[in-house]
Amino acid sequence: MGSLPAMSVPVEDLGLFELDGNALQDVMPPPPDDWQTLYNGGLNNGGSPEVFTGVNPDAAPVTIFDGGKKDIQPIGDWSHKNGSVPDKDDITNAYAASYTDSATGDRILYFGADRFSNVGDAFMGFWFFKDEVKAEDDGSFSGNHQLGDTLVLVNFPQANNAVPLIQVVEWVGNGEFSGAGEPGCSKAANNNPQPGQCIAKNLRLIAGESGDGAICNNGGIDEACAITNEVTETSPWPYTAKNGLVGAFPFESFFEGGINLTQLIPGDSCFASFMAETRSSSSFTATLKDFVLDSFPVCSTNISTAIHSGADHVTDLQGGNISAGTGIHDLATVSFSGPTGLQVLGTVTFDTYAATCLDLLDTNGDPVDPLPDALANYSTAVDYTLDGTTNSVQVESNGLTSEDAGFPSDTDSDSPNPGAFAYLVRFVAAANSPVPSSAYHCEELFVETLTPTVATEIHEGTGHSPDIQDTIQAVGISLHDLAKVTGGNNLLPTGTVTFVFYDNATCDGTVLATHSSKVLSGSGVLATTESDDYSTVGYLSTANTRDLSIRASYSGDTNYAPAQAPCEDLTIAKRNPSIETHVILLDQAKVEGDGNTIIGVGEPSGVVDFTVYGTNNCTGTALKTITGVSLVDISGELIARLLSTDEVIVKALNATSHVSYLAAYQGDNNYKAVTHGCEVVSVTLPAKTTAQ
Repeated sequence: MGSLPAMSVPVEDLGLFELDGNALQDVMPPPPDDWQTLYNGGLNNGGSPEVFTGVNPDAAPVTIFDGGKKDIQPIGDWSHKNGSVPDKDDITNAYAASYTDSATGDRILYFGADRFSNVGDAFMGFWFFKDEVKAEDDGSFSGNHQLGDTLVLVNFPQANNAVPLIQVVEWVGNGEFSGAGEPGCSKAANNNPQPGQCIAKNLRLIAGESGDGAICNNGGIDEACAITNEVTETSPWPYTAKNGLVGAFPFESFFEGGINLTQLIPGDSCFASFMAETRSSSSFTATLKDFVLDSFPVCSTNISTAIHSGADHVTDLQGGNISAGTGIHDLATVSFSGPTGLQVLGTVTFDTYAATCLDLLDTNGDPVDPLPDALANYSTAVDYTLDGTTNSVQVESNGLTSEDAGFPSDTDSDSPNPGAFAYLVRFVAAANSPVPSSAYHCEELFVETLTPTVATEIHEGTGHSPDIQDTIQAVGISLHDLAKVTGGNNLLPTGTVTFVFYDNATCDGTVLATHSSKVLSGSGVLATTESDDYSTVGYLSTANTRDLSIRASYSGDTNYAPAQAPCEDLTIAKRNPSIETHVILLDQAKVEGDGNTIIGVGEPSGVVDFTVYGTNNCTGTALKTITGVSLVDISGELIARLLSTDEVIVKALNATSHVSYLAAYQGDNNYKAVTHGCEVVSVTLPAKTTAQ
C-alpha cells in the first residue's frame, strides 16, 4: 500500500510517548510517557500531554452500535443500544492523549484500547471528532461530522498469511468540495486507492501501511504506526481477561498507536471528542460493533462569567442578592486552547431569564426542554486569533468585547424585576470552526424588592399646607391625609394606598373610616396620593377633646415591598365660645280715657306713634320711628305695644348707653292727641366673657 514520504523522526521516536506494546513506564523518570504515567496522575507524575482522556472503561450496561452502522455514515445516522458483542470485539478500556512536538510544533496524537478476549481478529478504529459527539440516552448520537475528522484503522488479523494494517483517513463528505478545496468522496476511487484518493463514500485515504511496516519500531512510515502486545503484559489499571487472567493483558489484547496529525492532515489540529470502536472486518463498509466515547478537547473552549453592577467591572455579584432597579451586565471570559495563530470565529450569546440555574439546565448541564421564555437576548460576534499568551477574549452582555473601545455604561445594563434572575451564556462556534462551542454556563442571583419610605401629612379642607398632625384642631373641620411614597434606584413606586381613620391616637382603636385603593402618581422616585375628606362634625359628645389618628398603608408593586407610614394623630377639641349680655328694649304706651260714661263715648281708640332716640333727652337724630301702632286691650288696658321687629338692642360693653322714647297718641273721634314725656333708659353692660 502507498504511503507518505518518510519524515526524519517517526512518531514512536519523538521522545514524547512509548509505543512499545505495553502500558508500563519503561524509562524513569519520564519523558517519554506511557499510559501508566498518565493513568497514575499525568502531569503530577511527570507526564506531559496537553490532553488526556483518562483510561475509560466500557461501563455496564454495555452500549454497542445498533445493527448495520458504518464509518461511512453521518453521525446522525448512527444509533446505539444496550447489548453484547462477540468477546473479541468487546472493548474493556480506551484512551487517547495529545502532545505537541516542541522541535517542530507538530500535533501528535496517541491512542489505545484493550479488549476482553484475544481469540479472534482485532479490527479496531479510532475516531477523532472536531465536534462534540455524545451517545444520548434515547439511543441516538449528537454531533456532526466536520471536514477534517480523522479515523485511524488498526487491524491485527490472526489468520495465516494475514498482515497488520494501519490506515489514516479523513472525513471529507460527499459534497463537491472538501475543506481543502478538493472534491469530496461519493465512493472509492478504485480497488486499490492511494493516499489522497477516496477510499470510500465520505472518506479520503491520507496514509497507510500494511505488514510489518504498520507496526511501530519496524521501519514503516514515520507519520503513523500501531502495535499490540505479543506476550502477556501487566495492566496498570483494573483489568480481567475472559480467560480469567487478572491485572495482565494476554497477547493481542492491548493495542496502541500514534499519528503525526500535522504532517498527515495540515490544518488547525483541533478536536473535541474521541471514540474507540471495534469493527466486523477491515472493510470501510464493515459493521460497527462496540464503542467507547469520551471528550477529547485538543482545542477547547471554556467560558466563565461575572455579573457586574453599573460601571463596576470588579465585584462579581453572582450567587448574591441585589435590589430591584440595580443595573447589571454580564462579563464573559471565553478561553480557547489551540495552536498560536488559530483564528476563532463564533458568537457569544447571553440569554436572561426570570429563573434559577436549576430551572434552566439539567443534571448534565444541558438546557431543559423547553426552556422558559427569555427576558432578553444579547449576542456578540467573536473574531479572535490565538496569540499563544492569554488566548481569551472578554465579552459583555450588551455586545461589546475587550477589543472594543470600552465596556457598556449603566444604560446598557439589565434592571431585572424582583425574584430569581439568571444569565445563560455560551460561545457558539461558527460552522466548521476549529474550536468547539462551549458548554452552557449559567449564573444566577436573586433580586430583592425595594422597601420604600411612606410619609404622611394631615391637611385641612382642600389645602396642602400646613401639616396639622400632632396639633389640636377645632371640631367641625374637614380633613384629609396626603401620603408620599419615596423609592430608589430610579424606579417610580406604583400601586395604591389605603388610609384608615381611628378613634384614638394610636391607630388601633375603632375604625372611623377606610379610604382604600387610592392610586399613586408622580415622577422620579416620589409618588403621592390623598384620602377622601373626613368631616369632624359631630365627632365630640360630652368630652371637650377626643383623639383621632390615621394610618396610611402602601400596597407594594413589582419592584417595591408593601410599607406603612408611622401612625399620625391629632386632637379634635370643642370650640371656645364667649358670652356677653345685651339689653333688648321694646317700649309700650298705655292710653286711658277720661272716665266719662256718656252714652256713645267709650274708651279711646286709634294709634300711637313712637320715636326712638339714642340719647337721654329725646333729641337728635331718631334711631327709628314707628307709626300707627294700634291700641289693643291687654288685660283690661289699652296698650300700644312695639313688636320684636322694633326692638332696640344695647350692645356697648364696659360703657353706659342711653335710649329715649317719645310716644304720641294720635287721638280719635272722641279723644285728643297727646304726647307722653321723654322716657329715658340708661344701660351699663359688663365686658364679654370667653370660655377657657
